[in-house]
Formats: sequence, structure tokens, C-alpha cells
Amino acid sequence: MLKEVGASGQISLGKRYAGQLFEVQTAPDGTITLMPVKVVPAPLTAQEEPARYAAAGTADARRIHEWSSQHATDIDQYNAWAEQREPYSQRVRRWRAEQQK
Repeated sequence: MLKEVGASGQISLGKRYAGQLFEVQTAPDGTITLMPVKVVPAPLTAQEEPARYAAAGTADARRIHEWSSQHATDIDQYNAWAEQREPYSQRVRRWRAEQQK
């Protein structure tokens, strides 16, 4: 099978491999080998602590809820402003198209 690397430096392997992880091995002669891998998370040891966001308690949740309630008007104003703006990616595409003219 012959594949071409696109301008972005990517190749497409097809839907059969969608979502899979590959280890990329590059040999000194320039050969590239893709090896499919399965990642198995290691169990937590006694010395590791859980992620801080997972350990957030009800006090944190209550504080976040209070803050969002106090700033509801500001949040609504920002959301209304953001809905009227063109997404950054679209602005970049438009700018690039204008530069090519």
C-alpha cells in the first residue's frame, strides 16, 4: 500500500485504524514503522495521590456554584457577545483567503 504524506505532515490509514494508538519507530535509514499498541493504565500505588480535581469536595462545588450565581449577569453578557463573534478558525481561514487574492 502506498500512502502520501499531506502538506500538514499527516497520513490517513483509513477508518479501520480510527482511534487506535501506534508506536512510531524510526530507523537510522529513514524507515518508519507503526506498531499498534494497547495502553493499560497502571494501578495507583500507595505513594501516588489521586488527581486534585477528582478530590474536590462539596465545599469546592458549593463555592463554584455561589461564584457562578453571583456573576450570572456577567456570564450571560459574555455568552451573548461570544455568540455574535465569528470563531477564530473561521477568521483565520478568511484572512488566508484574502491574502491569496
